[in-house]
Amino acid sequence: MSAIPSSGQTLYVLDLAHRLQQMEAGQEPMDAVAYRLFAKRLRQALAGCPLARLPDDHTQPPALAEALANRYFTEHGQFEDRPKIAASAGRLLMRLQRRSRSGSR
Repeated sequence: MSAIPSSGQTLYVLDLAHRLQQMEAGQEPMDAVAYRLFAKRLRQALAGCPLARLPDDHTQPPALAEALANRYFTEHGQFEDRPKIAASAGRLLMRLQRRSRSGSR
């Protein structure tokens, strides 16, 4: 993948993510062979693509966000937003505890 220029590589990554997203959303017919091929190519293209060249989290196609999360987990052995996940889980637990206390009265 290093033969593709950086801007071309970014466009390639975004195109693959868009194709995957179209299949997942039902906008294109699901083709298992093509889906696996696009997913594999996306992983390979991301391996050599600097994160700074990719769009922000809020503008990324969902397929790209998922591929980046998988890449981060593979490289670091933990989820990228571990503190955010822990905080969300804590808030959910507190809300459930309050709900169970108020429902048991």
